[in-house]
Amino acid sequence: MAKPLHLIALSMTVALSAYLGPLLLSHFIPGSFIQHQLNQLDLSFLPTPIRSLFQTPSSTNQKCPEHTYTTHLISLDPLLIYISNFVSQTESQAIVDLSNPLLEPSPIVSHGTDSAGSQARTSWSAPLAQDSHLVNCILARSSSFLGTLLSPGRDEMGPAQVVRYTDSQKFDLHTDWFARPRITDEDRETGRRRLYNRVATFFVVLQSNITEGSGETWFPKVRSITPHPITAEGDRVWREHEDGGLAFKPIPGNAIFWVNLLPNGTGDARTVHAGLPVKGGVKTGMNIWPRVFFGPDA
Repeated sequence: MAKPLHLIALSMTVALSAYLGPLLLSHFIPGSFIQHQLNQLDLSFLPTPIRSLFQTPSSTNQKCPEHTYTTHLISLDPLLIYISNFVSQTESQAIVDLSNPLLEPSPIVSHGTDSAGSQARTSWSAPLAQDSHLVNCILARSSSFLGTLLSPGRDEMGPAQVVRYTDSQKFDLHTDWFARPRITDEDRETGRRRLYNRVATFFVVLQSNITEGSGETWFPKVRSITPHPITAEGDRVWREHEDGGLAFKPIPGNAIFWVNLLPNGTGDARTVHAGLPVKGGVKTGMNIWPRVFFGPDA
């Protein structure tokens, strides 16, 4: 038998829906509370068409799985954090499979616009669908990691991008922030007056079966303030590069996070980095670039 609270929720839902309509109902009772109560009810006695009005069978399948990761502080200024087990093996493979049919030559930003075919960036890349439940779960995990870095209602996580490197492919030294802040396609179409820049970067390694010592992510201007983190297999996750700075080994499931912008909103040149050439095999990663917006309509 349904609990009294559940019956009250159902009665209120039906009555208020009939007399006040969905718009007014949302101002009185949070939709999430109502739907939670409805999902707890045993409505098997109702005909299927009617029962479907009150239940969302797929809602329980849309929850993001619990996931734990560990962090290792590499540098405070600029802020750079190494994250172990940021994505699971299952998630990594699913993202790789999702991106396979979408891969195209990677673009590079030049004079404020994207262009492909540059010898500075020879990888393949693909934007990930924003209606993917898996992608949204990883973006939600990333957003939680950011804490208060983004302003609710103004800033956003932005789309995720997969990037793939095969034999000899690379991405020369570059920064992820824009020298000239950009406008989204949607804002351009609607005339909304706001610009954005990439406040931070998550680079997540999804797969890597390349020759040892190749395909590293190199930060020539970053110095570590802590000892080398060690993997479960006893491997160091970064080394001191012969030309200065740190070179991070591509370890599947792990990620590097760094902040791209200075407190005044300008780009931090110390975050310059490169994807060193891959030797044999394939390295696949995922870029997540949280966006901060500014301007009259931000």
